[in-house]
Amino acid sequence: MLESIKKIVLWNYERGTWQYDAFCLLIIAFIFLTPKTWFEKREKLATQTSRLIVKAQDFSLEKIEMEKRIKELSGNQNAEVLQWRERKNADGETFYEIDIR
Repeated sequence: MLESIKKIVLWNYERGTWQYDAFCLLIIAFIFLTPKTWFEKREKLATQTSRLIVKAQDFSLEKIEMEKRIKELSGNQNAEVLQWRERKNADGETFYEIDIR
């Protein structure tokens, strides 16, 4: 039994043997019978984020209100706020950079 496992792991079978043929059939079965959903990405990548610049008067610290406003401004009803940063321009006016997904 241990010898058989060692042969399989180190693959000591030559072409034309039934073990080689069985292994090839297993590979082909895996290729054609594996569901496509096993290989679909479920999480969105960080590169799929967008940045929205918002004036201070359009910004709210209340999360529900902010997400509602961001959905309106971005036109994306599925927008999700990831983080935000307060910034000031050269004139000293405050604005916010909001990362959305």
